[in-house]
Amino acid sequence: MDEEDCVWLDIMNEKRRKDDLPEVSPDTFELLMDRLEKESYFQSQSTGKDLGPSIDEDAVCCICNDGECQNSNAILFCDMCNLAVHQECYGVPYIPEGQWLCRRCLQSPSRAVDCVLCPNKGGAFKQTDDGRWAHVVCALWIPEVCFANTVFLEPLDSIENIPPARWKLSCYICKQRSVGACIQCHKANCYTAFHVTCAQQAGLYMRMEAVRENNANGTSYNVRKTAYCDVHAPADMDTNQEDDNGKTDTFKKAKAKAKSREKMRKARKILAEKRTAVPIVSLPTIPPERLTKISSMVSMPKNRLFLDRLLSYWILKRQSRNGVPLLRRLQTAQSSRREHDIDKECASLGEQLQYWQKLRQDLERARLLVELIRKEKN
Repeated sequence: MDEEDCVWLDIMNEKRRKDDLPEVSPDTFELLMDRLEKESYFQSQSTGKDLGPSIDEDAVCCICNDGECQNSNAILFCDMCNLAVHQECYGVPYIPEGQWLCRRCLQSPSRAVDCVLCPNKGGAFKQTDDGRWAHVVCALWIPEVCFANTVFLEPLDSIENIPPARWKLSCYICKQRSVGACIQCHKANCYTAFHVTCAQQAGLYMRMEAVRENNANGTSYNVRKTAYCDVHAPADMDTNQEDDNGKTDTFKKAKAKAKSREKMRKARKILAEKRTAVPIVSLPTIPPERLTKISSMVSMPKNRLFLDRLLSYWILKRQSRNGVPLLRRLQTAQSSRREHDIDKECASLGEQLQYWQKLRQDLERARLLVELIRKEKN
């Protein structure tokens, strides 16, 4: 039982006292919650429905937008919100066994968090040194923000060093002013400002490169960050070239500008929808006959009425946790089941590959025999 359970049980017992009914003990509460959890798990097993989030094999890291991974830098998926991040991008040096939760789902599973550096929801969050939240990608791109621990990339600090002028910038993508901190286009004399996550959604040119520098103290490596607005992106530079007559190709320039405006409009619409979107949660189900059996496990007046109220409370609690089981061992079991299904699929593909290889060898042998027969006849 957690603090929320204790408060709910106290409210229920107060109502039962008013109705001259005996109180429900914490042990009975835990027993019923345990049975609800296990029955829903058995139900999902029997129907073949996995209540956990589905894993997209083609998913990219939401921090670097890259889908490539290595043995030492794999893409991890949060077992609650299905967030996809590289180990190095999110600060996870070792792959945990069983279940893995991102920091937001681990520390604030039932309450949405807001980024202090941008207005957008979702994504990879880490806490700041003063208890607020921010996107990791925002912290990487805003020059004044640092990581107290560069291995685990948390907590985020030095947010107070962001100058007031940066907080007052207006993002040209989402059109919001004085909300979060913006960065600006790298092009000289271009002061176009945008939030990091808005730029990421709009597909703006954003690159981080390791730069080697030799100085009196030896060789050092720095990170060069380059971000352009849609007008000055390197991929669009050729649209400003001149034609054979020395005149600017106004048609190409106007076409590229219209395409860019449409791209920004779509990005603005998607960002607005994401800010108001409600996550889809798979709720657990228990057949009525199983509920009757659970109700018969405890002997108390109006036990079915209490169980119905407990069932509603339990469903709401699971919903607040994005459908993740309350029992940790069931969380691990679901994760292990998904891994088993993946291993089974890989084994099946391996068997198919062996079959086709054998078939190819048989066809090759048949071709050689036909060739030998043809030579003997000649």
